[in-house]
Amino acid sequence: MNTKVSGRGGEFSVWELFTFIYCPREFYLYRKLGLRPLPLKKMVLSKEQHEKEEKRVERRKDIYGIPASEVMEILHDVLVEDPELGLYGKMDTVLRLKNGEFLPVEVKYSDLNYLTRAWRKQMIAYVTLLERKLSRPVSRGIFYLLPRRHVFWVKVQPEEKAELKKDVERMRKITDSDSIPAVVDVSRCKYCEMMKYCRRI
Repeated sequence: MNTKVSGRGGEFSVWELFTFIYCPREFYLYRKLGLRPLPLKKMVLSKEQHEKEEKRVERRKDIYGIPASEVMEILHDVLVEDPELGLYGKMDTVLRLKNGEFLPVEVKYSDLNYLTRAWRKQMIAYVTLLERKLSRPVSRGIFYLLPRRHVFWVKVQPEEKAELKKDVERMRKITDSDSIPAVVDVSRCKYCEMMKYCRRI
């Protein structure tokens, strides 16, 4: 599988979609005002652990929760895009299994024991983009949580893939407007890289 693409063939990145679902105001600050997130200590640690995990995983009997005997190929930093849908992104990993299935894998550094709505939307986007890239069905993906090496399977339904167009339309409305979206959940603010900017509004 070709892991490269010619360029950003989409209007929004999957990361921006994730941000929009997490908090529309954070998305507004980033995309509309051009503010860049201030890296939190946890985010820096997450990136470091992710890079180490890519090297460690190939030496294990299980590869992101899949028996190594079932894995044909491990592809990292896979670029995907779809101009029609309006999204592009870079997946952490794609596993090509011996049965012919392709599985997107996203690595997170988190102690959560459940899937957030934003995470699920991220996987829906990657499954959809990978499906369009390969021109073959892709219906599920994996979240791999460090440091516990916990695996969450995400089964994506056809109606969830179709909903992405509506998400892009809602994102476009925000970028076309000068109205600042409201904070949707103040409990999320302490985890937000945009918190210092947001407080000044």
